[in-house]
Amino acid sequence: MSPKVSTQYKAETRDRIISSAVINFSLNGFDKARMEDIAIDADVSKGTLYLYFKSKEDLFYAICQNNAKKLKGQLDVLFSQSKGDLLYNAEKFYDSFQDIVKDDEQKIAFEIISECSRNQQLRKVMYEQRLKIFGIVSEYLNLQIEKGFFKKDVDVNAIACGLVSLYDGLSLSKIIGISNDFNKRAWTETIKAIFASLGSSSNR
Repeated sequence: MSPKVSTQYKAETRDRIISSAVINFSLNGFDKARMEDIAIDADVSKGTLYLYFKSKEDLFYAICQNNAKKLKGQLDVLFSQSKGDLLYNAEKFYDSFQDIVKDDEQKIAFEIISECSRNQQLRKVMYEQRLKIFGIVSEYLNLQIEKGFFKKDVDVNAIACGLVSLYDGLSLSKIIGISNDFNKRAWTETIKAIFASLGSSSNR
């Protein structure tokens, strides 16, 4: 087997295992999910599973990495353009990110939060993931400052934290049954108010 095919096979196997973990974590909770079941659903042996991931914490970290890549990809596509309506892009981001991050993945995130109080390793994973997400959003905000859309004295890290928390809160609302139309309206109106306060005087 050529190296190229071998690399592709490994990547596909890894993705299949991660997808299986998402399903098992969502159905059974992180604590009750078993590596054996994840291996069976991914159609790999238990030994093969452990070659890729040593623990459930490693699997959850991989899920977090995938979501961070999805977030960065969406921001790169929607917000890195030299021109464009920021509010429109923010609205489009909400719809697009809701589509690519599945309900199961959102449920897992909230499931993990409760587990963090009992699992120090998992809490460390969540902490590192949170900082990574803040960094991605801060990078976007700094780009808008460079373009002159936002004021230069903006506390980028604090705003990034607020935006991520807003999105997470609305994701929780969706999970407990609040309509997506209402959540999207809440996102749009809040973003509108935030962007208005961040706007530089030259863009008012």
